[in-house]
Amino acid sequence: MVKKKDCLNFLDKLGVNYELVEHGAVYTIEEAMAEPALKGRNEIKNLFIQDDKGKRQYLVIMPGLKKLDLKTLATDLGEKKVRFCSPEKVENMLGVKPGSVSLFCCLSPSSDHVKVIIDKDLLAEQELGFHPIVNTATVFISSKLIKTLVQSMQQEHAFVML
Repeated sequence: MVKKKDCLNFLDKLGVNYELVEHGAVYTIEEAMAEPALKGRNEIKNLFIQDDKGKRQYLVIMPGLKKLDLKTLATDLGEKKVRFCSPEKVENMLGVKPGSVSLFCCLSPSSDHVKVIIDKDLLAEQELGFHPIVNTATVFISSKLIKTLVQSMQQEHAFVML
């Protein structure tokens, strides 16, 4: 099971500069926006989605206040329909509880089949923040490094407009 220290070690090994911010537990974008330690930071969503039959999973990373159109996403992914994974599936496949899902979940061997979908709008942000497996901390990195991180995790990925 991946732990917070594994996320930080991963970044250190890559030589990635980051800022670790400890804070109260946050489960939603609204809670994150209200968290004093995160005030003024751009929020992002990390959504664990699957095809209608539950055979293919996607980690969708997008701006926190942007609305996701599941029908359009399904079409873009070449799926008939997509839906959110159950909390049990999130825990079984990513090793975290809902509210802690982030790019760092891809460090888990059980996530090697998950395709990462990143909204291109995030590339225009100065920094991106991801929970390091726990929702009581956020690791902020330069948005310019997102491609490097995903490639280093060897995850199948795509940058799309959501």
